[in-house]
Amino acid sequence: MVMIKKIILAVVLIVVVFHVTWYAASRMMMNKKIPDNVAVQTAFDNLVKKEKIDFDRKSLTETFIEANGIRLHLDVFSAGRNAPTVVFIPGTAVYAKFYIEFLYKMSLQGFNVVGFDPRGHGLSSGPRGDYTINEIVDDTLAVVKYARERFGGKVAVAGSSQGGMVAFYAAARDNSIAAAVCHNLADLNGKDNLVLSQIRPPLFMVPLAEFMAGLYKGYSIPIALYLDLTREKSKSGTDAASLLKNDPIAVKWITFRALGSLMHTDLAQPVEKITVPVMLIHAGNDSIFPQKYVENIFNRLTCKKKYLLLKNTEHLIMTNNVDEVVPPIAAWLKEVM
Repeated sequence: MVMIKKIILAVVLIVVVFHVTWYAASRMMMNKKIPDNVAVQTAFDNLVKKEKIDFDRKSLTETFIEANGIRLHLDVFSAGRNAPTVVFIPGTAVYAKFYIEFLYKMSLQGFNVVGFDPRGHGLSSGPRGDYTINEIVDDTLAVVKYARERFGGKVAVAGSSQGGMVAFYAAARDNSIAAAVCHNLADLNGKDNLVLSQIRPPLFMVPLAEFMAGLYKGYSIPIALYLDLTREKSKSGTDAASLLKNDPIAVKWITFRALGSLMHTDLAQPVEKITVPVMLIHAGNDSIFPQKYVENIFNRLTCKKKYLLLKNTEHLIMTNNVDEVVPPIAAWLKEVM
């Protein structure tokens, strides 16, 4: 009996130490400070050089806005008052400047372009990697409001990967958005969307997984456990995992609160009821978003819509295939805006 008590005590002690250590590591990653301007600029210059990105630096301005208790960082290319505007949402772990070539070349098409770093990402405030889809939608709509006030004219939203999902969710919530360009989209219903993550509980365990995500909402895990980014290559041939590892402002860990949101977040209205025009962009060899999955959602849309499928391309088309995606996006936006 004494031995059993000792074993139980040892197990409890191990569990407690594990949780305390894990929580401490999680808080350390969430509270990681944003690097100083020199480090940020150096990292960006290295990215531009490594990926051989050419753009007019003088045309880029940066600013911050306060929204929803968060200080959001914005990268802005201005085409002028009353020109149509595109608000851009980046993907998981990264920030607007990661897509600088896309932002710049969209501006050359006559659009004001406002890319922003979501809360907990890039140069925006908030615990690193801690967010929900609806919170990023809140921030997106705050940037849309900023764009309307600064530039006038119509405002569309666009996003890549997780950002494409957010653009889709914004379109479902706000009918005043002129259009939504979604490189990838999702209906996070806690069922079909489980194919998007390496963490795939059986359907009957989804309620338990959601409960556990809420219970452990203050804990984080490395993004590598959620997404396999080693398979995604940049223009230079560098895998995305290495790019993020060497980037001082990229998010490295993601909270269970965020993962719970990505597992199940209801759209503001059913897919069939969305009225905002939607353009879906998909890479034929995307290893994260299955083609059948995104097409099934696209086919449910009853709004004005457009589908651009780029065969023989991979997930990072918004950085790797900019010259292929910008002209059709710009043409469609000019048509619907």
